[in-house]
Amino acid sequence: MSLQSEPQRVLIIRLSSLGDVIQTLPLPAAIRRSFPQAKIGWAIDAELVSAIAGHRDLDYIHACPRAHWHKAATNPLSWPRVARDISAFAGDLQAVGYDVAIDAQGLLISALIPFLARIKRRVGFAHRRELSHFFYTEKYVGKKEYFASETLHSEHMLALGRAIGCDISGCQPTLPDLPAYLHGAAAARLEQAFAGSGPLIALAPGTRWSSKQWPAEYWLELLAMILTRTAANLVVVGSEDEAQTAAELTHRLAERWPTRILNLAGRTTLPELYAVLGRVPVMIASDTAPLHVAGAARCAHLIGVYGPTPGGRTGPSGSPDIRLLSARPRLHCQPCRRARCRYGTNQCMHNVAPAEVFAAVAQAMELPARG
Repeated sequence: MSLQSEPQRVLIIRLSSLGDVIQTLPLPAAIRRSFPQAKIGWAIDAELVSAIAGHRDLDYIHACPRAHWHKAATNPLSWPRVARDISAFAGDLQAVGYDVAIDAQGLLISALIPFLARIKRRVGFAHRRELSHFFYTEKYVGKKEYFASETLHSEHMLALGRAIGCDISGCQPTLPDLPAYLHGAAAARLEQAFAGSGPLIALAPGTRWSSKQWPAEYWLELLAMILTRTAANLVVVGSEDEAQTAAELTHRLAERWPTRILNLAGRTTLPELYAVLGRVPVMIASDTAPLHVAGAARCAHLIGVYGPTPGGRTGPSGSPDIRLLSARPRLHCQPCRRARCRYGTNQCMHNVAPAEVFAAVAQAMELPARG
């Protein structure tokens, strides 16, 4: 624990991505619990502001136009303007008067932001990625510890909080408070979608990494098992980029089960997704953002299909029952942590059978059988 005085204004830097943002959510809770009078801010990509807007432990949210900077930087003529924009963003942070910054991202741009904002105490990781360590005044969690397969990534970020004196025991991700109308709209949306009153199961069949993609035929087989052997209704979720995958999947099932599948992929805002998953007791997905959202929403049962990433590090938290399935025995190349399978086979994902996932669903929740 640091011997320095209690921080009065703390800035968290976690720009992206959604799954990582959700894993960072225990951090503001730890800061607020330890320093109740402190003002807490968060610098985040502009596109993800809605992921944390309204969070009870945040006093300031700084929307970082990083995507705009990247796009403009492709034209050398725009470099002076980009430099001015970055300087202006740093100036906005400096104006708040932060005395401590915690870089929970650990990359060059996220390390530069508090440096340019002239925040005197800058706490970050010691893994030395993208030379980020040059811009910190304090460094914790070395490369070996940071990439350890059995330590949740949220624990790494909480370790940075502990370094400034936070009590991090028992901290879990907490989603922003949602207005009552969103909860009501989610309830009405789900009630109107299904003819029967069976239990709800959510699933996220799409992924950003092709290496994390569970085969489409496996999803079809699993969902046919659920629809045939139980009374459960299915809610499909995902981003706009994953909407096509979800549409293709649900189209192949809707003809036989038209009143038991609701496809919301690409059709919800993040707050709407939070509200929907807060009403679903079971969530099935690979290592994707919706699985982490469901954990933070306290979904009762999470079932994850893991392949290229280690569940012990990138697994979700928050839910009382979390079951992460992976190839048994583990393949020699697991976990590769690659966005694309080096062999072009995604064999690790193929080695988790639909029957195994269905067994986990049945064990996690007693689903009433259909006659």
